[in-house]
Amino acid sequence: MRVLYLDFSAGVSGDMLLGALADLGVPRDVFEETVRALRTAARLSFSEASRGGIRGLRAEVATGSGARTSRLGEFLEVLDRSRLDADVGERAAQLLRRVFEAEGRVHGRAAEEVHLHELGSLDTLVDVVGVVAAVHHLAPDQVAASPVNVGSGSVEAEHGTLEVPAPATALLLTGIPSFSDGSGFERTTPTGALLASLAASFEGWPAFVPERFGYGLGSADPRSGRPNALRAVLGRTGSPAGERVAVLEATLDDMQPELLPHLLDRLLEGGARDAWSAPAAMKKGRGGSVVTAIADPEDRDRVIAVFFRESTTLGVRITEAERRILERRVVQVVTPWGEVGMKLGLFGGRVVNRAPEFEACRRLAAASGAPLKEVYREALAAPLPPGIAAP
Repeated sequence: MRVLYLDFSAGVSGDMLLGALADLGVPRDVFEETVRALRTAARLSFSEASRGGIRGLRAEVATGSGARTSRLGEFLEVLDRSRLDADVGERAAQLLRRVFEAEGRVHGRAAEEVHLHELGSLDTLVDVVGVVAAVHHLAPDQVAASPVNVGSGSVEAEHGTLEVPAPATALLLTGIPSFSDGSGFERTTPTGALLASLAASFEGWPAFVPERFGYGLGSADPRSGRPNALRAVLGRTGSPAGERVAVLEATLDDMQPELLPHLLDRLLEGGARDAWSAPAAMKKGRGGSVVTAIADPEDRDRVIAVFFRESTTLGVRITEAERRILERRVVQVVTPWGEVGMKLGLFGGRVVNRAPEFEACRRLAAASGAPLKEVYREALAAPLPPGIAAP
């Protein structure tokens, strides 16, 4: 089971989460396409920096010189006319409504009547949509988190000086374990408190095998105390060396060959980790296909249901097997045409396999006019980021 763990011990804000997820390995293309899908003047960029000696990524949103977006209806209108993935847009709309409901409770107004000031611009929308899209891309089975550090001190708002956590932030943290480290500044913003609710549990470091780490940096850089860096960790439950999987197989001799790609797509959507077909010589000389899917044991029945629903088989063979897997990581490499995500397989802490993300190479080739094979070759030869042990 894939687990995304978010360490909020230094606080949380929208830009810190964006930076942590980008540093974790979510391809830049995911963020760029998400922001572009909003069809606004907003732009998102990442830069390397450090906080308290911790290296990470700083996310910054440029919103242009247009009018501020400050009412719920305005935010929802941008989402309605966007080209976002439907699940991402719906989840973002649900989260944004919670911000306005919290502000409405503070000021005694309906959510639709609230006019945000401190959060009233497109950068809030980009923070929310970007984080939702990144988590959607990672597709973890579970999102876990530490208790949230709210910081201490006060913040200046339109209505005067407010104690940390600000009223709306406190409301958004309802039901979420939180604490103050007395650091003297606001460590958790309203947007951060809102996005913290993406976690299903807040019990500290989970029992899992960490595989990838990322750090997102806040704007403040305190000289003492906790570094202002949010840590994101992606890992799996169980042993990294081996795991049990279900191997599901059906032999088909009466199914139209052009339907096989559709069947494979549905198997992957239905929970299979991998699926493929191979030609087979059937009895009486008939040609056929063997379709195989690999699934986690707990997903086995869902994948079998897809076999029965989408194929002509009357039965599915089931075996359980152990498989050994490499540590996996995704990093960004630089080519003459832009950045490409590089999928790495590590053994003993060293890279033994690497493969550029095909879709990212294809997009760069289409945008630049360069041959796809050249973009792929350059990506494969590009140097890996510092700290990655090459073969």
